[in-house]
Amino acid sequence: MKTRTKLTAFAAVLAVTFGGALAVGAAVGPIDVGDGTSHTVHTPTDTTGMDRPRGLAISEAGYRLVLEADTVGAGAALPFAFQIVDDKGMPVTRFVELHERQLHLIVFSRNLVDYLHLHPGMDANGRWTVELPALEPGSYRVFADFQPVGGDNLTLGADITIPGDGEAGQLPRPSEVSTIDEYIVSLSGTPRVGDTELGLTVELDGELVQTDPYLGAAGHLVAIRIGDLAFLHVHPNETDSSSVIAFTSQFPSAGTYRLFFDFSHNSQVRTAAFTVVVPAATDGPHDTMTMNSASLDEEGN
Repeated sequence: MKTRTKLTAFAAVLAVTFGGALAVGAAVGPIDVGDGTSHTVHTPTDTTGMDRPRGLAISEAGYRLVLEADTVGAGAALPFAFQIVDDKGMPVTRFVELHERQLHLIVFSRNLVDYLHLHPGMDANGRWTVELPALEPGSYRVFADFQPVGGDNLTLGADITIPGDGEAGQLPRPSEVSTIDEYIVSLSGTPRVGDTELGLTVELDGELVQTDPYLGAAGHLVAIRIGDLAFLHVHPNETDSSSVIAFTSQFPSAGTYRLFFDFSHNSQVRTAAFTVVVPAATDGPHDTMTMNSASLDEEGN
């Protein structure tokens, strides 16, 4: 299945943090800009104290994601609509603005190759709508990330289907570098169960570049666990470096994770993709990072 980074002109969000002289910030929550601005995020946690993965359920904490349709036509851009309803079935219309938007919609193909980050609009009746670009046939997972006024920041997930025969995408082989257009994005750190520090740098023509502010952040990293598609949502840490974008993540378990890093430079949003293998805690020390990377270029190759 073709990747579609040209679709990332729609957007961003989720993550992990970088090693070195970095200040460790809150893990598993909406991304903050690394500018010293404080954002309070209330994230449900389990009894062990580790932040729970999100997006595994269509409802949580008295809120439910209701899709108008779970089948979307293939081959053309089409409208997609949904609502967030409360425990009485009433549409929610008041949301806290997070990262310059009231709601972020993340769309993944089930093979975790195609990725979209969209920003729907909401009418007075709480109906959210957005145009989905033409998608290849297959199964997709959508995540609505939002915070209702008076409630916690939540991520609810649901499945949609694009009918037809599609090619099964395959994750790229391990690499710590992802090339997108003329940009080279490097990911460093040692993934492990629990808190993990990671960092990303962006190079252009052999020189490190400072990314542009995008949705109130220097960059956005979305992490998805392969298998159950658990959604990890975190933010960049503060750092003295203008070229390193640092994140802290809590990987909840050993396994394989797909990372999508959105960044803006020269007024264009691009996405670099990586596959990260988190070893079991009993495997002993790990000196290097095991990763795959995918280049999501504008032609979808």
